[in-house]
Amino acid sequence: MNFLNLHYFCVAAEELSFTKAAMRLFISQQSLSNHISRLEAEYGVVLFNRTQPLTLTEAGECLYRNSQILLNQKNQTEKALQDIRDFHSGDLTIGTSTSRGTIMLPDVLPEFNREFPQINLHLVEGTTKQINQALYEGRTDVNIGFAINDPVNICEELLHTEHLVCAVPVPYLDTYLRQEGVLPRPGTPQNFRTFASCPFLKMSHDAWLGGIFERCCQEHNVSPKVVLETTSMSTLVSLCTVGLGAIVLPEIFISRRMVFWNRSDWRESVVIYPLDYSTGNKPITISYLRGHYLSRAALEFMRMAKQKFTY
Repeated sequence: MNFLNLHYFCVAAEELSFTKAAMRLFISQQSLSNHISRLEAEYGVVLFNRTQPLTLTEAGECLYRNSQILLNQKNQTEKALQDIRDFHSGDLTIGTSTSRGTIMLPDVLPEFNREFPQINLHLVEGTTKQINQALYEGRTDVNIGFAINDPVNICEELLHTEHLVCAVPVPYLDTYLRQEGVLPRPGTPQNFRTFASCPFLKMSHDAWLGGIFERCCQEHNVSPKVVLETTSMSTLVSLCTVGLGAIVLPEIFISRRMVFWNRSDWRESVVIYPLDYSTGNKPITISYLRGHYLSRAALEFMRMAKQKFTY
C-alpha cells in the first residue's frame, strides 16, 4: 500500500469533493483522481460513488476507518525513528485553549526552543472540546488543559489545581463592597455573595468560565447585573481593568504572565479576592493518548511544563 495514495484518499473522504481535496493538497484534480484510482485498482473495489454530492461506498467507509489507524501508526513509527536518529530533528504538536496558551506557553516554549531548536513546534488551539478531539484523533502529541478523566484512553499528569478569584475595579470598592465602613481585606477568601451587588462582565455561556459563573450565581442565589458578555478572555480582563465591571477568572491569569492586562499599572486599577467556591477548583493536566508514541521532544516538553506549573 502506498501511504501517499492513502493520505490523498483520506483528504478526499473528509472533503467529499475532489475539487476541494485537490485544493487542500495543492495538487491538480486529475492527479488526485489518479492516486485514488490506483487504490481502487490495487484492491479491486470502488471507493467513491461518483455522484453529486460525492459519497463513500461501503468499501470506502471501511478503508477510511482503518486508514486513520494506519496513518497514525506510520506517524508514530517515523517519530520513533527520528528519536533513534540521535534526536536531530522532529516535530511536537501541542494542544491548548487560546487563552490558556497565551498565559502558560510563554513560560515554557522559549526555554524549550532554546534547548531543542531542531524541533519544529506546532500548536492546535480551540475550545476544550476541540483540543480534546484533536488529542483523541492523534493530531496533538500532548495537551494542556482541564483534566479529561478517561484513564482507558488518556494518560494525564497533574500540573496544578486551578482556583477562582474575583477581580474588582477599585472604584467599586466604596460603591458596592464597603459595608458599615469596612471593606473586605484584599487577598482574603470571600463568599460570592460579597460581590452580589457589583456589575459583572462574563464569558459566554458555552465557555467553561461563563458556565461556572452562572452556576456560582445559582448556587449562591444571587443575580448580579451583567454589563457585557464576551467570548474573549483578553476582552474580559481589559474591560475589567478600565472599570467596566468585576470579573471571575482563574487565579493563574493574574499570578503568571500579565499579558492580558492592558495597562502596566493594573494592580492599581483592580483588587483581587480569592473566591471561597470549591466547585470552581479544576485540575489542570498535561495529557497524552495512551499507546501513542511519546517522542523525546514530547517528554522534554512535559518535563519543563511540570517544572514550571506543578504547585
